[in-house]
Amino acid sequence: MRRLVAALSVVISGCALRDRPPGQPPAESQVMRPDKVTAFALLFAANCAGCHGAEGRGGAALALADPVYLAIADDVTIRRVVSDGVPGTAMPAFAQSAGGMLTDEQIEAIVGAIRARWARPDALRGVKPPPYAARGDGDARRGASVYAVYCSSCH
Repeated sequence: MRRLVAALSVVISGCALRDRPPGQPPAESQVMRPDKVTAFALLFAANCAGCHGAEGRGGAALALADPVYLAIADDVTIRRVVSDGVPGTAMPAFAQSAGGMLTDEQIEAIVGAIRARWARPDALRGVKPPPYAARGDGDARRGASVYAVYCSSCH
């Protein structure tokens, strides 16, 4: 009888020490909804690294870990490129509003972390770079002739 009482005491006290109901998985094992992920490492690995490289140093697409590029391209431009893609290139639109799968919050997390991790404010110290985007429509005839001479052999 003593053994039975001792065994029941151990079982009951063990149940009382649980921090969650039996059968419920711990919080850290819960699967997060894809649209709730805001960790840069996860977002970059899943959406960017395939083209821009695991560390953002380039691959099939330009390097995002380029302080000179980040000194020229502002956050508005980077956000627009990530959100809307670049027509005529392999860069897709990632914003849900443009048919992609990332929320605005996720895009902000990517843009902010790219700048925080890889930008160097002094990358162009003493140099005034040209604007990232052209100020006007440009000259289509001149562009066509430049393309024919310098680009068409490969592209």
